Amino acid sequence: MGHPRRRRHARAGRRPAGHRAVGPGRHVDPDPAGQRLRGGGVSEQSGRQQPTQQPTRQPTRRPGELTARELGRFVWRQLTSMRTALVLLLLLALAAVPGSVIPQESVDSFGARQWKDQHESLTPVYEALGLFDVYGSVWFAAVYVLLMVSLVGCILPRTKHYWTAARAVPPAAPRHLTRLPDHAAYDVGASPEQVLEVARAELRRRRYRLRPAPTEGAAAEREAGTVAAERGYLREAGNLLFHLSVIVVLVGFAMGGLLGYKGGVIVVQGAGFANNLTQYDDFVPGSFFSADELEPFSFDVDSFEVEWLEEGPGQGMARAFEAGLTYRTAPGEPDQTYDLRVNHPLRIGDSEVFLVGHGYAPIV
Repeated sequence: MGHPRRRRHARAGRRPAGHRAVGPGRHVDPDPAGQRLRGGGVSEQSGRQQPTQQPTRQPTRRPGELTARELGRFVWRQLTSMRTALVLLLLLALAAVPGSVIPQESVDSFGARQWKDQHESLTPVYEALGLFDVYGSVWFAAVYVLLMVSLVGCILPRTKHYWTAARAVPPAAPRHLTRLPDHAAYDVGASPEQVLEVARAELRRRRYRLRPAPTEGAAAEREAGTVAAERGYLREAGNLLFHLSVIVVLVGFAMGGLLGYKGGVIVVQGAGFANNLTQYDDFVPGSFFSADELEPFSFDVDSFEVEWLEEGPGQGMARAFEAGLTYRTAPGEPDQTYDLRVNHPLRIGDSEVFLVGHGYAPIV
C-alpha cells in the first residue's frame, strides 16, 4: 500500500507499492469513486463490479419560493389574523351601504322599478353589479364567507390559549423586584407572616388570582416570604365574547336567508290577508324554504292612524303610523287584537309581521 511515486520498492525483485489484496485471495477492484456505501463492503469482486452512480443533486430554491403546503399555511395565517378580520368586517359594512341607499328588489320591488325608470342610464350598470340585490350578490357572499372563516379561525386558537392560561397557576414572584419597571419598598413594624397575610387578603379583595404557596421541597424554600398574584383575564374574555357575538349574528343572518322568506303586500284599511303565496305582491323564499312551511295565520286591518308633522321643514310628512289588527293564528282559532307599529312586529309562531310603510288607497 502507499503511493507508487513517493515510495519505491526495497529490492529489485519486489513490486512497487500499490493497491492490491492483503492476504490470500483473488484480485479485488476498488469501488467507484463517489459511490455511497449502504451496508456493503469497502470493495467487491471484479466479477461483481457495481455501476457508477452519479451523486443526486438537490433542487435549488430561489429566495421567497414556497411549496404548496407552505403557501397554504401562509394564506391561512393571513386570513385568520385579527387584522384581516377587521378589514373584512369593514368591507362588509361598506358593502351593506348600497343595500341601504338603493332600493332592493327583495324588499321593495315597486320602489326598485320606480328607481330604474328614473335612472335608465345607470340601471344596466347597477344590474351588472348586483346593486338591486346586494345581499344576494356573489361579491357580498364572498366577503361574508371570508369573514366567517377568518373569525372562526381567529377565535378557536385564541380560545384554546385563553383557556390554558386561565387555568394555569400564576407565576412565582421574581427574586429581584428592583428589576421590574414598577416597584416600591416600605418599612412596617409588623412581622413577615402578618405582612404576607394582609397582602393575600388585600389581593383576594381586589379579585386577583393568588399563586398557591408550596408547602415542601425546594420550591417552598425558594418562594418563602413571597406572594404572587395576577389578573386581567376578563379583558381577553370580553374580546372573545365580542367576536363570538359577531359570528352568532352572521350565522343568524345566513340561516334566515337560507331557511326563511320575505314577502310584501299592500293591505288597505277594512281588508284582510291570509298567509299563502297567492296573497303576496312580492315573495322571496330562501334557498331551502318550502311553501308548505308557511304558517296558516290571517289578519284584518280594522283601523289605520297616522300622526303628521304640522310645522317645520318636514311639514306634511308622517311622524308615526299605527295599524289596528285582528288576527288568527290558524283557521278556526279565536280572534286576537294587536296594534302594529313601526319596529314593533307581530310575532305569530316563527313568523313576524312588520309595518313598513303607509300610503293612500283611492276609491275609484
